[in-house]
Order: sequence, then C-alpha cells, then structure tokens
Amino acid sequence: MNKKIAVICYDHPTRKIQEVMLRLKGKGYHKVDVYAIPFVPRKPIQALITHRPTELLLTLENDQLAKNLDYTYIKKEIGELDNCFTENSYHSILIAGAGLLPEQLVSNHKIINSHPGYLPFVRGLDALKWAVYENLPIGVTVHFVDKEADAGLLIIQEKLDIALEDTFHTLCFKLWNLEMQLLVDSIEKVDTIKDFISLPTDVTEPHRRMPRIKEEKLYLKFEEYKNKNIK
Repeated sequence: MNKKIAVICYDHPTRKIQEVMLRLKGKGYHKVDVYAIPFVPRKPIQALITHRPTELLLTLENDQLAKNLDYTYIKKEIGELDNCFTENSYHSILIAGAGLLPEQLVSNHKIINSHPGYLPFVRGLDALKWAVYENLPIGVTVHFVDKEADAGLLIIQEKLDIALEDTFHTLCFKLWNLEMQLLVDSIEKVDTIKDFISLPTDVTEPHRRMPRIKEEKLYLKFEEYKNKNIK
C-alpha cells in the first residue's frame, strides 16, 4: 500500500511496538516511519494479576526490527514530534507506546490510539479489570486522541463476547489481539467515515490502577461476570 504511516513508540522494545510493526508489514504497508521517543523507567507496577502480555515476540531492538522490515527509524524527543509531523505528510499516525502526549501535538495532528476498553463506559487504566469488576462492556475502542483521557473522535470499536470456555486470562489474550488488529485496521477504516462521532466524557471518570484489595476479588468477579454475560 502507498499510504505513508507514522508510528510513535518508545526507544525500548515492547510487545506492542513489535506487534504493530509486524502487523503493518503483514497488511502491506511499506512506507512506515517509526518515531522512537525516550523511554523513562518508572517504578515497577506491583499488580497482583497481569492482564497484558509483556514478553517480546522477537529478541530485537526496535531499530533493528525496523531495519529488517525496511522501515525508517527516527529517534526524537517528544517535543520534536509536532514539527516532524508538520513537515511530513502522513495518512495516519499511530500510537504504539507513549505516555501523555503534549496538548499542542494532539491539537495539531490526528493521532490514532487503541484503548482496551469499550468507551465511553471504561476509561483510564486497567480497563479490562474494571469492566469485569463493575459489569461493564468489554471491548476495544480506536479513536483520534484528544486532550482529555480516552476521548476524541471515534474511528472503530468492537465488543468482545465471553464464551463458556473462557478464563480471565484467555479473555485477556483475545482482547489484546483485538486491540492490535483494530489499531492497524483503523488506517483503512478512516477513509470510509464521513462524519466522526465525538466520544462523550461525562458518562464516567477515568479509572486509576485497580487497588490490590479489589484485585484479590477479581477472579470471583470474573465468574460472576461470566454467568451474567455468557453468550
């Protein structure tokens, strides 16, 4: 495909950037610029239950993977991205790893984010865990980012049904795959939408990390959720 794509990621290898780059190549995108911003180590999150894959698909640094895929790898500070995207014409800009983006950047450019929650009902962190705990829809929402968390213009979203044989962790894996798939699929989807819908922010407040006292009840909550929502 001739569409020129930009990808924002950290300069540290993660499962998400590897999957995004590989899926873009698999879909036939060849003109891809990978913008790597500095990864700032944070205090490890002591989650009781891991719900997102962390193991790498390949033991490669991001620059080597980009080279192998014939993509352009560009290291930049986050404050330099606004000028980079202004100077280059991209069909789509995808987030494959980044913290909060500067307000000026998201105001000046249409940047696509995939959120592992069904907006506007599950905003913020640990979306799957909170959806299970509060009996909310489980799904993925891909949208143009806004200055507010998990808001902006809707591109595509899909609910994830729960099956009889599902465990909490099989559901996590299915949700992850759906998130990666819809992020890459959104590039083509954007061209089919005439009027974008704005995601409301007054339905719920963004969640924080789920506290341990609630995580301890999560498997029990999952069984309750499953009994209520199984198809």
